[in-house]
Amino acid sequence: MTDPLPGVVVVAAETDLTADLVVSRLGGHAAVVRLDPGRMREQLAVTGAFAAGRWRGTLRHLGRAVTLDQGCSVYWRKPTRPENHADRDERWRAHENTTALLGLLKAHPLRAWVNDPTVVATARHRATQLAAAARVGLTVPDTLFTSDPATARAFVADHHDRVVVKTLTQRHTSFVPTTRLRLADDLAGIAGTVHYLQALVADRWFDARVTVVDHRAFAAAITTHDELDWRAAPDTQRRIEPVDLPADVERACVAHVRDLELSYAALDFVVTTDGWTYLETNCAGEYGFVEALTGLPITDAITRLLLHGPVRSGGTAPSESARM
Repeated sequence: MTDPLPGVVVVAAETDLTADLVVSRLGGHAAVVRLDPGRMREQLAVTGAFAAGRWRGTLRHLGRAVTLDQGCSVYWRKPTRPENHADRDERWRAHENTTALLGLLKAHPLRAWVNDPTVVATARHRATQLAAAARVGLTVPDTLFTSDPATARAFVADHHDRVVVKTLTQRHTSFVPTTRLRLADDLAGIAGTVHYLQALVADRWFDARVTVVDHRAFAAAITTHDELDWRAAPDTQRRIEPVDLPADVERACVAHVRDLELSYAALDFVVTTDGWTYLETNCAGEYGFVEALTGLPITDAITRLLLHGPVRSGGTAPSESARM
């Protein structure tokens, strides 16, 4: 008699290619129900019943069923935002579905979350991340949040005209890259909006993206033609390759992600002769482009986490030969 397949609930937009990678790798190793609560379809049936002091929940879709229990994991990516619907009734339906689904998932003792969106809501704040990174020993640049032009000007002066300005979000606007800020610039426009200023990490060798999955960290070096923000560089002018991660930085990265109560995150660094300088943590950062160009087995690690659960502190990881 074979053990029943573990259940995995994948919550993502229908066109999410990263979620596609994970669903494909899960293959016949799990009973997978994929849904987008922001665009629910009639073929999906969600049921949650509370009786005798506990919840019992199931999800059914196209002949597949998942029971919400300790053998079930959730991969919560980027479902459709309810507010994206133009129609008021559709917005209401999407909000109802998203709220109900999240509540049911949170009410059950699941095997693993990658990641719990209620945790992400706190962990995504840069102020929280920078303090958490410093707490585990990562090097963090001097940073200023201000809406006062005079304070901003003093910060730029104190750092000898070597400062960048970043956005805290990319919502409701086009992509805004990290930009150099100098004393010669007109800083009057800072008034009225909190701006995110950071000391420039100069003389970089390369940028780095460290993708943490539970107890493992996968590092990739990103090299451009001296682009301040590698995201702004064309693909043809950007080289991404695996790089060895110093042991102390690796330990700190894993500790940082756990400190934020996440099981997955993508961390950005600048690497110089002085070492690795932490910049930020992307709680739902993309990793597909890194895996495609480096061969780092990030999807395998996510799949293993969903099937087997997290490795606890002091515990051991499933062996590479363990059943996926």
